[in-house]
Amino acid sequence: MPTATEIARHLSKLDLVKALDVIDTARHVGSEQQMKRLMHLASELIPLEKVHICVAALDADANIVSTTRQMHINFPLEWLNQYREREYFRVDPVARELFGAGRPLLWHELRKRNVVDGAKQFYADARDFGLNEGFSFGARFSQSSSASFFTCICDEREMVRHRRHAVMIEFLTPHLHEALAKVHLGLLKEAPVLSDREREALNWAKFGKTDWEISLQMGIGARTVKFHLENAMRKLQANNRVQAMAIALSQGLIDWG
Repeated sequence: MPTATEIARHLSKLDLVKALDVIDTARHVGSEQQMKRLMHLASELIPLEKVHICVAALDADANIVSTTRQMHINFPLEWLNQYREREYFRVDPVARELFGAGRPLLWHELRKRNVVDGAKQFYADARDFGLNEGFSFGARFSQSSSASFFTCICDEREMVRHRRHAVMIEFLTPHLHEALAKVHLGLLKEAPVLSDREREALNWAKFGKTDWEISLQMGIGARTVKFHLENAMRKLQANNRVQAMAIALSQGLIDWG
């Protein structure tokens, strides 16, 4: 999740208004068609020319070992088939780094530092299908060895502004992730019950406040704040606070006010 400083530095007020529209739409996603509509809205904020979404199976080291539950939008199908048949995930740096990095990965940055055996051929084959530049991002599902996996082709010329795009992707990822979870995994069909204190702590946490800062607002100790947030994470089946906030927003348990 980008910091408040990064958001203020790289995203305009209009960016944030449009992002809130995407987030609100994500709350109501319940079908594959609605998920595709959501990605269309996201592409108005980020230069996503072609998109592919799937659920990725991870090994113990958080490397992608296979993909399932494909949601094809407009990615080259022949490339997807070739990727699977030739097991490119064994040399694809995205498959090895994405869920360890915890942030969106830019393809051109990966090419600069990855020279493993087979990578050059992988990059050459990808270029044959127009996969020259883009992003990959996603998040792990709680209590599961799988994750959401979004792959997007974008215009190389737009990458001169890539930090803005990366910040926006980081901002939206938890919400896109939860929307996919509802469509493909049926997670959280019924909203869990949070206590007033748990909701209040999440409401303050969504603004990027620390436990100490929240404790001053709530008039309780920082350890108690941490206790409430951890309880909320457990009830929401979230791996971290950012994911907990995204789930709570998608379930209408807290709002943006």
